[in-house]
Amino acid sequence: MSALNFSEFPPYEDKLWKQKIQVDLKGEDYNNALIWESPDGIAVQPFYTKNKTQVIPVKDLPETWNHTTHLYMGNMAVVRKLVNQRLDQGMRHFILVCDAPFDPGELIELLSHKEIVLILECSFLNKSWLQDFTEKASTAQIVLHLSQDPLGHLAKTGNWPAHPNNVFKPLYEILTGDSHAASVLGVHSLIYTESGANNVQQLAYSMAQANEMIEQLSQFGPLPKVITLNYTIGIGPNYFFEIAKLRALRLLNGLLGEIHGLKIKAQITALPAQRFMTLFDFNNNLLRHSTAMMAAILGGADKLCNLPYDHHYKKSHDFSQGLAQNQLFILESEVFQGVNAQMANGAYYIEHLTEKLADQALTLFKSIEASGGWLKALKNGTLQRKIKERHEKSVHELESMDTVVVGINKYQDVHEKMKDQIELYPFQKMNPQKTLVAPIVARRLTQDIELQRINNEE
Repeated sequence: MSALNFSEFPPYEDKLWKQKIQVDLKGEDYNNALIWESPDGIAVQPFYTKNKTQVIPVKDLPETWNHTTHLYMGNMAVVRKLVNQRLDQGMRHFILVCDAPFDPGELIELLSHKEIVLILECSFLNKSWLQDFTEKASTAQIVLHLSQDPLGHLAKTGNWPAHPNNVFKPLYEILTGDSHAASVLGVHSLIYTESGANNVQQLAYSMAQANEMIEQLSQFGPLPKVITLNYTIGIGPNYFFEIAKLRALRLLNGLLGEIHGLKIKAQITALPAQRFMTLFDFNNNLLRHSTAMMAAILGGADKLCNLPYDHHYKKSHDFSQGLAQNQLFILESEVFQGVNAQMANGAYYIEHLTEKLADQALTLFKSIEASGGWLKALKNGTLQRKIKERHEKSVHELESMDTVVVGINKYQDVHEKMKDQIELYPFQKMNPQKTLVAPIVARRLTQDIELQRINNEE
């Protein structure tokens, strides 16, 4: 069969499409019926064509993605069991979540000579320990990303991970020294998604945070001409917008490099945002996670780290953890074989959303910088206030049914009881403690409705 040749079909003008749609609407107003506004303030049209779309090439999209898993570095006996289990399942990429230094020797012995990639996410900053870990990982031929993000720690907890005067200089020395780490710096943007920021805010705050990091490090001397930033991004339920968000992030990251005269590479790790997961009708979370991970693949994430569907209210257990891993195995082996982020290139709707998100985020980024930068905006509470306002608006939209969450404000199972199944507190935690700045607080969208239902259970 010969290839299809669409040149034999006459072009159809945009205005003719619109006229045809208006006829089919039978008198209903075109704008009111078919154009809707996203939470980011983007007017979404009913159709897109080449004439309406500006295609901006997104550089450095990955050819493939890697299945990645979290490991909490607590009890070493538990860690050893989980590592062996994940290795048997075929996983080679690990995110290590660390609240305190540990002896890396035993872990590295388990992982050596297995083409392993490690990403460290530490709630502390210890230069000598990081250097020791880096040297041992290099000897074992393990690729190590330190992913140090003191600014993200400040935003999430309200305090620095070390004494404020001893934060950026050690990072600068590691970054510019003879380190064997694949990368040093992280931008943990997940907190923006989890606290309720819209897509434009997530992008702008991420860029402002990355810019603040670079400017703080630059005080100690010149930076390497090529650096890598490890972005950790939460993926929500709005499929096409999430694809466009990751593409816009790469565009903005490239602009940030141009501003500083650097080549800044973006390595993106995507997770399903727990903000959009529900306590009631929890099996729907499996679907939400699947679409989030699919959007991350087409958006150009380098690494995907799925979470169990009951991660927010259950302690870790093999059943839900196994389902989370299998979701990615299915996407990898059955759904997205031979498919990568290049597939979204030229899709007019996605291209349009990418452009709009990047443009609006860039405008907001410039506003933050003109007002003194990310750190000043965090210290004076501007970021926290803007995110909270967006969260409250989202809650109002949920309560007024402008936003539908299946199982929560529509199609509820009124007989479902959850109080006795809760093992971890799934609602916003308020732990009064002394902090340097007000932290950005993670809030699930449906928590108020769910808490009321829990309290009303007999």
